[in-house]
Amino acid sequence: MVVQPTEIGALPNEILLSVFSHLSTRDLLPLTPSCHLFHDIILRILEFRLREAAADKDHKLIVECYHPSAKFYTPYLYCEYLGTSSIYPDRNGVRGEEQCGSLGKLSNLYSYFRPLKPVGNRRALRLHPSLIPTGVTNTDEQLVCQDLNLESHELFSQLVTVTNLVKLGPKPGIFRSSVNVGEGLTRVWRDWLSDRVACENEGPTEREKRLLWSDARRNVGMRMQVKPGPEVPPAPMLRRGEDPSVSYTLQYEELAVRTSQLLLMLEQSFNQETNHTGKSSVVIGSWIS
Repeated sequence: MVVQPTEIGALPNEILLSVFSHLSTRDLLPLTPSCHLFHDIILRILEFRLREAAADKDHKLIVECYHPSAKFYTPYLYCEYLGTSSIYPDRNGVRGEEQCGSLGKLSNLYSYFRPLKPVGNRRALRLHPSLIPTGVTNTDEQLVCQDLNLESHELFSQLVTVTNLVKLGPKPGIFRSSVNVGEGLTRVWRDWLSDRVACENEGPTEREKRLLWSDARRNVGMRMQVKPGPEVPPAPMLRRGEDPSVSYTLQYEELAVRTSQLLLMLEQSFNQETNHTGKSSVVIGSWIS
């Protein structure tokens, strides 16, 4: 009796799901363009891993967003997971057209987080107030805010965004491990700020324009609302071509992180813990006032 070989695609989904579940995220991602079957099964595995990561109370995503001159004065912010809507089924249990997409769309999925207001004075140095650059303010009850001032000769300001995935330690402000998810510098242009304040349209186009990417690969971005800031005294004299000094308040609406990048860094964090089993713990501390 001749036994015909069975292709892997002919195996039941349950077996494929069990096999693929043993592979790391880094090994799974290159397999997604193979066929629609692999794509859907791997998507389910990554969705499960993402939900497990979001429910893990020991790991937190933290973000620092500051002007380069305020690096040592701006507190880091814990982030609350909001969801990855593109991979969740709708109410009827069927993926929509936007959610299913084509092969390779997995790399374009993003997870969203809400930066939370700092508790206490994390990473705050005891300096005279006049030496501390503009930082996080409390002008909004829910969103983290930061004032941004532009002098008459300035066309843009700069913001550094650093995102890390950390494992919490035994005390607040102490982390057992930390892996970098993304880091970069963004220019915040005067015209962009003015357009966001003036725009009253809250459609998808405007929502996309409010998202500032911190790196060229678009792994991490911060979506911001822009409001008029504190009143700025007018300059005594303006040169030709100069605009008046202005002030705006940036409100951190949500942090967007590429889902595949987030899962890869989560896996790296777990590997760090496994490699240090039986050894002294990795303790990364932050300054606490």
